[in-house]
Amino acid sequence: MRRGLCLLVAIAAAGASACGGAVGRGSPASASVRELVAALRADDAHRAYDLLSGDVRKAVSYDEFALQWKQSKAEREWQARVLEDSLRGDPDVGERALASYSDGKMVALEREGKAWRLESALVSHSKASRPRDAIRMFAEALAHDDLDGLLRTLTTRRRDGLRTQVEGFLKGLEKRIDDKIDEIGADRAELRWDENDIQYRIVLRKEDGEWRVDDIHVRPAEPKEEEGEVDGVEGGVIDF
Repeated sequence: MRRGLCLLVAIAAAGASACGGAVGRGSPASASVRELVAALRADDAHRAYDLLSGDVRKAVSYDEFALQWKQSKAEREWQARVLEDSLRGDPDVGERALASYSDGKMVALEREGKAWRLESALVSHSKASRPRDAIRMFAEALAHDDLDGLLRTLTTRRRDGLRTQVEGFLKGLEKRIDDKIDEIGADRAELRWDENDIQYRIVLRKEDGEWRVDDIHVRPAEPKEEEGEVDGVEGGVIDF
């Protein structure tokens, strides 16, 4: 998660003494977290920034926070949804409380003066300081069908390579929608083409009376065979 938003969630919604709010010592921990949810739902960066403690606001300017806020719309929507759906609060918990996601993951809150603070970050979508964090982020992205989150877990090299392959695939597909499709038997068909030394192949299968995409292959194109030899290699096929 980006620095400012990570601090927002990790340090959480401050109460009356920290930011002038109305959450006092008799209020449940859930009230502070619901303030955060309301700010996320309303797309209100000012309100969210006011929920930070004074020390955090000294470390992160509003302009920096607002920029990070604007760049993390999908992540904010995810945070609001899971918190709103599964937060559990008890007004009589004393100095500690627990918030939980629907998958059972628990997050501890502790009272600090008149404010409730989260002991650890609720989410870590954009920062993996340990190998296990990266695996957890990858699993969460898959579980929530979060393509952007999934791409963020990849290395820059792999992400850029995948983006290049996908862009090439889409451009080629647009040009070849009306090309010949080879039908193989009664329930299998393939659309194939080569472009820029890359071979693309879409495999279709008939299911319940309808044709559906069953597989997509993107791989280096096979070298074309030529008569004769090249540097002693028969057929001009060079083994890399």
